[in-house]
Amino acid sequence: MQLACEGHPQISWVTPGMQVVQYRPTVFPEPVLEPASDADRVSTSIYGSVLHDSGHYRMWYQAVPADWGGAPQSFCVGCVESDNGLTWRRPSYGALEICGSKQNHITDLPFSCPSVFMDAGAPAAMRYRAFGWSKPDPALGDAVKRRGYYTAHSADGIHWTLDSDEPLYEGHDVITSVWNPFTESALVVSKRIQWIRGIPRRVHWTSRWTRESFTEPESALVPDEFDDVVAVANGFNSADYYGVGLFPTPGATIGFLWHFRHQLPLSSGNIQYGIFGRVDLSLIYQIGHRGKWQHFPGRAAWLCAADMPEWAEHGLCTAAFPLEVGDENRIYITGSSHRHGAYLDSSWNPDPQRTAMMRERGQSKIGFISWPTNRLLGFQAPLLETMELTPTPRSDVATTVVSGMAVNVVTAHDGRIRVELVDEQEETIAGYGFDDCEPIVGDQQHAVVRWKGKTSLPESGKFRARLEITRGTLWAFEFTG
Repeated sequence: MQLACEGHPQISWVTPGMQVVQYRPTVFPEPVLEPASDADRVSTSIYGSVLHDSGHYRMWYQAVPADWGGAPQSFCVGCVESDNGLTWRRPSYGALEICGSKQNHITDLPFSCPSVFMDAGAPAAMRYRAFGWSKPDPALGDAVKRRGYYTAHSADGIHWTLDSDEPLYEGHDVITSVWNPFTESALVVSKRIQWIRGIPRRVHWTSRWTRESFTEPESALVPDEFDDVVAVANGFNSADYYGVGLFPTPGATIGFLWHFRHQLPLSSGNIQYGIFGRVDLSLIYQIGHRGKWQHFPGRAAWLCAADMPEWAEHGLCTAAFPLEVGDENRIYITGSSHRHGAYLDSSWNPDPQRTAMMRERGQSKIGFISWPTNRLLGFQAPLLETMELTPTPRSDVATTVVSGMAVNVVTAHDGRIRVELVDEQEETIAGYGFDDCEPIVGDQQHAVVRWKGKTSLPESGKFRARLEITRGTLWAFEFTG
């Protein structure tokens, strides 16, 4: 279905009283993966991905081991398995020695922020693809020449081969990627640090990747003055973007933006930028799969860390992409019970006492949030409003033949949604008026529109659909061929 978002080319117009809304996700109250072994004693962080693979779930995540000394990056990538996505087991792979033992679930992927997906159509040896950040390290030998974003491939998701000893992209430390079936390529978003309005800030660049080629990264997500205004209104100083989860859909690409609100002091020295603060989640989107990214009006948080359970009340980030589980979508999240940088001083050096506390109580844990399929952005009528849709993304009357129409809606107990079809002269097509339409009521994720029992649409295809929404919300729609 097409998500109902502002600027969608199939939405011709809406009446002035219509409100743009976002669906609030359901938070699973307890973490599903938390520090529990020497290999991840300090932190489990979903700087990574979750896949439904061969009948079970697999999660690649950033693990911080028990012998952590306060370094900002960890090259320990754990891989755990689950039958239901709730209870996870830690297999022993013997791939990498951690804390003096190879009896652990750590892979040999030498990345920070590992973003893993299954590469459609790849040879068996390249079934899994990973993007991540790395830097020279004695343990890696000559495998990594300099700091940057690298790619790797694997047959089993445990034993990995780097594609090059040189980075594919320049950048700082956070990268996410997802296979987009609508473009038959991977969408890659990587973080860089650039001077924006007087201080260095975290910005994001995007690229399209296939095994054969990739596009040069383009600047795509840059914080602006309004981000600072929203930060100040919430008790912070300034803001930037720490990372972004990705969700391609048929009509729009959705982003789950890790919105970092900085508190004072900024880091010390000649180069000052946000080091302490809270990370919330915001929705962004682009129409289709290219072009300008749009924010939700007012930059309102989709999920505010301050509203989360104690284990996640000071910071949130997401997996690289969500999963479809039954009739809902689920995305795994990292939650922190402390603000970003809490164990550091303003020069980025670990404070011994706070670092010891962090090691003792755990840096972060992994949980998840969910929402009904095809419900993220929508149009809501508090009383009675009207909007017009075209079967094809054109501003004039559609000519493509379509056979049916369905909507994803929620109405109040005294609400309803009706649809009428109009022709090129703005006249109601006989048999397809509001009074002919069977009202759609309640909570329906895929309600087929019917006119006196009839679901077929005019054969000419030359019509527009007008929706009369009474105390209800349209979340998504589709015209079937």
